[in-house]
Amino acid sequence: MAPGGGQMMPSSGGKRKEIYKYDAPFTLYAMSWSNRPDKKYRLALGSFIEEYSNKVQIIQLTDEENGEFKVKGSFDHPYPTTKILWIPDTKGVCPDLLATSGDYLRIWKVSENSGEVKLESLLNNNKNSDFCAPLTSFDWNELDPNLVGTSSIDTTCTIWGLETGQAIGRIDNNSVTGMVRTQLIAHDKEVFDIAFSRAGGGRDIFASVGADGSVRMFDLRHLEHSTIIYEDAQQQPLLRLCWNKQDPNYLATMATDGLEVIILDVRVPCTPVATLKNHTACVNGIAWAPHSSCHICSADDHQALIWDIQQMPRPIDDPILAYRADGEINQVQWAAGQPDWIAICYNQSMEILRV
Repeated sequence: MAPGGGQMMPSSGGKRKEIYKYDAPFTLYAMSWSNRPDKKYRLALGSFIEEYSNKVQIIQLTDEENGEFKVKGSFDHPYPTTKILWIPDTKGVCPDLLATSGDYLRIWKVSENSGEVKLESLLNNNKNSDFCAPLTSFDWNELDPNLVGTSSIDTTCTIWGLETGQAIGRIDNNSVTGMVRTQLIAHDKEVFDIAFSRAGGGRDIFASVGADGSVRMFDLRHLEHSTIIYEDAQQQPLLRLCWNKQDPNYLATMATDGLEVIILDVRVPCTPVATLKNHTACVNGIAWAPHSSCHICSADDHQALIWDIQQMPRPIDDPILAYRADGEINQVQWAAGQPDWIAICYNQSMEILRV
């Protein structure tokens, strides 16, 4: 990444590559870095094909010198995945699981030996109807991998309790099962995103955003009420939210067709503590650094920008790093296990960038 919005600069030694690129056989949307320490440079990619049959690919950078990605697995998926996440297992002690959202929440298991991917569980909370309310997003609790929260167009959020087979003292090869812990009407309109916070022990607090233009915070221990953290002045739908990984007081959100990223402080509800405004087209993705207070956002204007927000509440005028892609970026992810790397995707391409 180049400072001040310039082009990517080569590293001083000339040995380390700064960018690796993978071209998929389909348009890409959903994307996730693997968290396992023994699976470096592994990502899952979801296709965006406007029909029923879609794909998820698992790829891994196997040759750093030549920048070669290998397809380690692939499976069919009904409809495009709205989100993909690997199990937040940074120690490599859980089964190698992957979750996807679309019409339903699905949990997949990757075989240790063959790399074959098998559907472990399809989680459906609406068993009495032939129709489903599509899931817009979900989040996998980083401190308790048995908790997954989903958001839906039917105005609800659902918290699932998983049994992932990580038994202590016995070998358990049973498939993953799930049961609804709670379902709540979270917003007045569609819910577009959900994310767990690390506050209060990191297990019980989550927030959601939706078409009613609000950010709402919930506590699993006190679901009889919620806290409205922010409401968009124009009542524009809010599409994404993302908690700061180091300081759970801060979260970021963005509005439909918005040209800025809104930074909120839960201690000062309703008023943004900062707005990041250097985009010339609508913002499509946001991700906090896993290891610091830096922030990254990607926009439809082919740019990925990294911001340093340390000087808040003073205005933050310019990003500290910028990268220009060859297409309109629709997704950005910062690798939790490899914080020097971010991934972006645009059109049929995925790039990982050293930051």
